[in-house]
Amino acid sequence: MQSRYAARLVTRLSDDTPNGLRPRRQSAVARTRRGLSALALLLLASGCSTGWWPASMRGPSEAERLVARADALAGTGWEHAARALYERVVREYPSDPATAPALYSLGRLQADPTSGFQNYRAAHEAFSRLLTDFPTSRWGADARAWRATLSDLLVREEEAARLKVQLQWREEEATRLKRQLQSREEEETQLKRQLQSSEEEAFGLKAQIRQLRRVDLGLERRR
Repeated sequence: MQSRYAARLVTRLSDDTPNGLRPRRQSAVARTRRGLSALALLLLASGCSTGWWPASMRGPSEAERLVARADALAGTGWEHAARALYERVVREYPSDPATAPALYSLGRLQADPTSGFQNYRAAHEAFSRLLTDFPTSRWGADARAWRATLSDLLVREEEAARLKVQLQWREEEATRLKRQLQSREEEETQLKRQLQSSEEEAFGLKAQIRQLRRVDLGLERRR
């Protein structure tokens, strides 16, 4: 595209001189146009070597092409493949402007419960990196909203996890106390049996004592 643009420029500069000019004037104009043609060729060579071309004349960068492919994959249900391309752009082209939409789309995929790889913390990191590395991007406002919502969600999840651990500890403590109570009840039952056995033995001994007393009284009377 760059070569065609320079060629058109050179062609326009080297067009024939309009009719009606005197030969001497035609020669001066031709010399001027030849000089301009040489200047255009010089600029062409400089542009090719330094990469300076108007943005409208440059094709999409490799990062932009990868993001476009990832967007197409995400739009057709291939979220895992899209995620891999977004992550590749972020990893291999960290300073390319196309990394901003890659981070935004990656964060949205990771925050989507239906994507199959939901990870709220990773999504929060993606939006945070977008705001840090590309603070003036057009995705900034949406990224801030996503990050704020995910921050609240992560706080709630951490609180829920903490309460869950406490509940589990309470349940384990209740189970331990129930076992202790069961053990105490078993001990109580055993003590009751021992008491009953002791009372029965005491009753038997009392009966023996009464019997012995009757025997003693009988012996005394015979004397």
